[in-house]
Amino acid sequence: MRLIRHPWIWFWRLRHRRGYGVHSPFAYNFISDVVYERTAFYSYRKLSWLHPWWVRYMGLYPQTCRRMLFRLANYVHPRSIALVGNLPTEQAYMAAAVPSAKWLDESELNQGMADLIIVSREKQAEALALLTHISAQGALVMEGIHADKKAFAMWNRLKNDARTGVTFDLYTYGILFFNHQLHKQHYIVNF
Repeated sequence: MRLIRHPWIWFWRLRHRRGYGVHSPFAYNFISDVVYERTAFYSYRKLSWLHPWWVRYMGLYPQTCRRMLFRLANYVHPRSIALVGNLPTEQAYMAAAVPSAKWLDESELNQGMADLIIVSREKQAEALALLTHISAQGALVMEGIHADKKAFAMWNRLKNDARTGVTFDLYTYGILFFNHQLHKQHYIVNF
């Protein structure tokens, strides 16, 4: 993950900031209460020591992304979480958010269902197969959806799949919800 994003990406996505133009109550609440929430949560100070001092001091993007995953885990409040790939810092943030969640490894995930699945950039090729292992009220987060053409193609396949519902493109992360009571829609968020 790049520590500092290119400024033109932020300007290109400016019109998608803070929920402007979003008319769905679910999507607007998700964007304003999870993605753009700026309140200091109870575990942020303890978890900030997982980052190098210069990331903490400057409040750089990796710390912001992990805090968003913390808020997402609080929002979804999953009973079971699966990490696909090597994501130790992300696991620490989500374990602090939902300490009661059961952690599934990849072998346990093949036998059951998870409420929240996080897919690392290295394991993106497996993301399509994971759609069968997520609960109906669950969410899947894919890291690095704009990293290269192959990752972006996989993101497009996931968001266009019939099993997915509302999707959010945060540039670094792609978030898919599977609640079919909501109308299928794709949102770009300048995060």
